[in-house]
Amino acid sequence: MLAAFLCYTGMYAVRKSFLAGQYTGVEFEGMHFKTILVISQVIGYMLSKFIGIKVISELDNRRRSWYLIGMVGFGLLMLLAFAVLPPNLKPIALFLNGLPLGMVFGIVFSYLEGRRNTELLAAALSATFVFSTGFVKTIGVWLLQDYGIGEFMMPFLTGLLFFPIFILAVWMLNRAKPPGAQDVDHRSERVPMDGRQRAAFLRQHGLGFAGLVLVYILLTVIRDFRDNFIVEFWAELGYAQQPELITLTEIPVAVIVLIIAAAGVLIQSNRRAFNSGMYLIMLCSVLILLVTVLFSNQLISPVIWMIGTGIGVYLPYILFHCLIFERLIALLRFRGNVGFLFYLADALGYSGSVAVMLIKELGGFETTWVHFFIDLNIYAAFGILGIAVLALYLISRKRVPETEVVTMPQSL
Repeated sequence: MLAAFLCYTGMYAVRKSFLAGQYTGVEFEGMHFKTILVISQVIGYMLSKFIGIKVISELDNRRRSWYLIGMVGFGLLMLLAFAVLPPNLKPIALFLNGLPLGMVFGIVFSYLEGRRNTELLAAALSATFVFSTGFVKTIGVWLLQDYGIGEFMMPFLTGLLFFPIFILAVWMLNRAKPPGAQDVDHRSERVPMDGRQRAAFLRQHGLGFAGLVLVYILLTVIRDFRDNFIVEFWAELGYAQQPELITLTEIPVAVIVLIIAAAGVLIQSNRRAFNSGMYLIMLCSVLILLVTVLFSNQLISPVIWMIGTGIGVYLPYILFHCLIFERLIALLRFRGNVGFLFYLADALGYSGSVAVMLIKELGGFETTWVHFFIDLNIYAAFGILGIAVLALYLISRKRVPETEVVTMPQSL
């Protein structure tokens, strides 16, 4: 748990630290420069997810540690390039920074999946989505405000501070024991999936999986927009000089979300665990709607709103990583790995995130970051609720016995 948490925190320091800057003094073709930077990196990260559909699903476990060090090390070097290149080339540096980093999650998760306590282990990894992403931005703002570090050098120095911790975490992960016989019996064997096996999964279970992917896309869009522009949200709300709020408001979110997500390990039945996760997703969509409507009518404070939307977005998002996809593979008794499901969903999710940012920037929206986020929350929450109900119905129709293992024909 500790190794997974520290490893992905180190990656976030390389990927997310640039978001601590606002870059208001730079013009780029009449567009908001930070939006250009975010879009550039997310496009690289999105392409990494598409590449990961093949690479992660076919991953050779013996080379995992070298992949991790090489990918994050290259991303750190691109932050150095970001610091020294002229403004017109900085978006290219961030595109290259994101290009390998999208595959880091799948490699780290490959150490954790297929175990009877995977939910608990994955909860530690998923804690980085909530806590670490805010923590590295707080460190970045701290370097900017207290040490006078420039906005363009700050991301590299932040990543460099965390890199030794990342190396230690990789070493710890590499000493982890593989799943035992009881793990395999309860969660199904996790093996590489080639192209024919991936196609076979989609033929057998594609309709229900498509519903899950649509829910995941909407969650990714909200989470990514909130994460990328949270500094702008707090500045608009009058808290620009309190960077600690970026971390402090995420702590209760992390605690609540991770306790609930980790509790999935207590549910032995794969079907019951999967269904419980889907019910929580529906409940969270209602929570997003409720706190957003209350905030827009000035009935709750910005702090309560950010905590409420954080729980409503991060709990279902993390449930996909801790429970939904893990238990879906186990429920269907399919011999494959979670990496394929993650990376197909992630690739499409980040495509949606890029699309929303381009719409915001090019669509003539004369609105603030906060008001755009309010509208995004409301529309996406309605979509999540409706699609989650349909996806649960489609997958509930699958009657695969929990003791039966679906094996692929040798010809495949």
